[in-house]
Amino acid sequence: VDFSLIKHTPIHDSIDTEFRAEFFNALNWSNFGAPDAEVDDLAFGQISSMTVSPRIIQFALKVNF
Repeated sequence: VDFSLIKHTPIHDSIDTEFRAEFFNALNWSNFGAPDAEVDDLAFGQISSMTVSPRIIQFALKVNF
């Protein structure tokens, strides 16, 4: 679940600001990779990877003129 919040604020006739907050993997759900399928391996059946990155939040401030 990714989403963003944006707020526009006018300062003057031709100048405004934009504040943005972006959330990637907002609910921090875990998606695990496939288990090790090599029968001869000591790690057989173990899951050692994730298919998505953890929650990331970024902020930005932009001035338009």
